[in-house]
Amino acid sequence: MRFARLQCDGAGAPLGIEELAASGQLDFLQLDYPRARWAKVDGAAEAALPECAIGFCDALRAIVKPLYLDPQLHLFASAGWADAYGAVERAAGVLVEGGCGDVPVAAVRGSNVEPILEMLEEEGVDLSHAETGAPWRELKAPVLAADLQLGGGPLALALAESARVIVAGAFDPTAPLVAAAVHRHGWKWRDCNLLASAIAGARAATWIDWQAYAGEAPAARPWRPQVVELDSSGRLLLETPHGNGDGATRLQEWLRMGNGNADDALHPDVREERAALECHRLNASQLEITGAQGAASDDCWELEVLYQTGFVVETMVEFAAESDLRWRQHLATMARASLPANRDLDEHLTIEELHGSSGGGWLHLGFQSKSRPTAQQFAEQTMKLVAAHRPHVRLSVRPEVHVHCNCWPVRVPRDAVDIAVETRIAREWL
Repeated sequence: MRFARLQCDGAGAPLGIEELAASGQLDFLQLDYPRARWAKVDGAAEAALPECAIGFCDALRAIVKPLYLDPQLHLFASAGWADAYGAVERAAGVLVEGGCGDVPVAAVRGSNVEPILEMLEEEGVDLSHAETGAPWRELKAPVLAADLQLGGGPLALALAESARVIVAGAFDPTAPLVAAAVHRHGWKWRDCNLLASAIAGARAATWIDWQAYAGEAPAARPWRPQVVELDSSGRLLLETPHGNGDGATRLQEWLRMGNGNADDALHPDVREERAALECHRLNASQLEITGAQGAASDDCWELEVLYQTGFVVETMVEFAAESDLRWRQHLATMARASLPANRDLDEHLTIEELHGSSGGGWLHLGFQSKSRPTAQQFAEQTMKLVAAHRPHVRLSVRPEVHVHCNCWPVRVPRDAVDIAVETRIAREWL
């Protein structure tokens, strides 16, 4: 079984997706769409985060032909956020338009629990901060999203219903490969060591050997998507351009470390015991990962509650190559004087000068405030400051106000929330 992961953000198809899908040698492709933690706010409209990933349809459009030609290719995407149904309906339109109207598509709903947070608390679910222990009542800021990071169970159910495109609001990054292995290899949910090998594979799929790109010389092996191969015995291989040299040692260190904290090894379906993981060079293009061990999980899923922390404004002012350097210095000085930040109100102003190799340059201005009107005033004042210095400068990035969020993590028992899986062929979603 061959598996790959791509990190996705914003509009457009992610780099490498066409190469992976067109290879004819991939069984499962995972597209990770992390929930946006900031969003533009317009006028007096209430601050809100996007309801689904806008780039998913672009990604799907890029691989419609391989989906049509290769029946073994399956796709997981955490693109639904607050509207998995809507994301699936739009995706179905892309599939039908591309001649894939008979492709089974599953919507996995229930991960968006923002509308039922109060109900969960009333039912006795502990919403305390999972890392600090702070009680839920201490969170006074507006909650903008609450996404349950689903485990492999609902995704495996979708595969059992013959779904080839599976869209969830959110899932744990390791859940798709765990679900695929359980479905394809017939593993049991109590096979902790086997599930741990799937988790190690899901993590290894995103590894980049940065040391291989050290120095200024062009890379001998430019970045390309990596593929994980996982068989029914749990044998795990990573196809990578970094099979030579000390790549295996660096991958082993990276896999054992994780994010550097013990809770990082706790996944929805198994607790990963990382200390025994070992990596070996198999050949010039493959590394073998062995020693995967796991233990029973705590039967909880992580809930990411995103709450409003304030507002951010950023802009980029560009200087012409022939402009006098003193104009840049003058504008930076004027910005500091006329765009002040009140530290007592937890406001922050950042001014950074960037110099181009051809003589031009930029001035990056950033502002943070808990007050939306103050942030809007900063944006307007920035526009006036730039206008006063034309024609020596121009705006490269228009200043706009964005709401900014932080995360309140919670461990929620998996049986506290009902998850629904619905599978139909694409044309029946329209």
